[in-house]
Amino acid sequence: MQLVEDILTPAELDAIEFVSSSETPRFDILVELSGLDPRRDFTYSDLRRLNLCGADLRGYNFTGSDLRLCARNDRTIIDDSTVLTDTQTDWIELEALPIVMKMQEVETASGSDRRLEVLNELIAEFGKSAHVVTYMVSAASKADSLDEFIDFAMFLPQTLSEGHARMLQTAATKLLKKRLSRSKSRTRRDTTIIFALEAIAARLQESNGTLAAKIFGYLAEIADTKNQSVQLGGTYNIEREDLERAFARIGQ
Repeated sequence: MQLVEDILTPAELDAIEFVSSSETPRFDILVELSGLDPRRDFTYSDLRRLNLCGADLRGYNFTGSDLRLCARNDRTIIDDSTVLTDTQTDWIELEALPIVMKMQEVETASGSDRRLEVLNELIAEFGKSAHVVTYMVSAASKADSLDEFIDFAMFLPQTLSEGHARMLQTAATKLLKKRLSRSKSRTRRDTTIIFALEAIAARLQESNGTLAAKIFGYLAEIADTKNQSVQLGGTYNIEREDLERAFARIGQ
């Protein structure tokens, strides 16, 4: 395997040394130290999560690049000479940086336990503001698994806007189908699906006063309408249709 020193030119090695030894966080100064050309070296690039606070971006060409989640403040200079053609921008104002960083911790959490821990920190620090709720709804709607969806449902409020409710209904139904399909594929037995459904119901029951608890309440109401003599906490076997109907009631 070649060493870095064998791959890079002396000029490139010097640029790395200049940048790594610099004490300034300013993006434009670091670019100058690196020898990069603002007019051509930042096009069609993934530049997400850069700190652009205080940077003078006049003359920079960001054509086709992804600048989402880049932090800026009132000292960041952008004018007509800054090329943002076909650029993805979703700036983070400096004041919002702490909450965004916490949201990023949620996204990179390794497993459910860590995700729940960081979500608890997020709510404790910033409350269930409209911004936080919108973030959690979006994250839940993009979840890869039903367990991940429920992690967010355990912190979401019971009352949601119509748009948010529709997003969650669609995501929950899709993830339920995925979860049950995976469960049955392991053993080819319907009993596996029954165990999976009961495990899902048990998780929904864990948090009081949240969307997850309300979904569980819908399940209980559905059981009552089916004239079951045994409560959900007993031997009553939840059926797939029961959960689908409960998810469909999100937002009611």
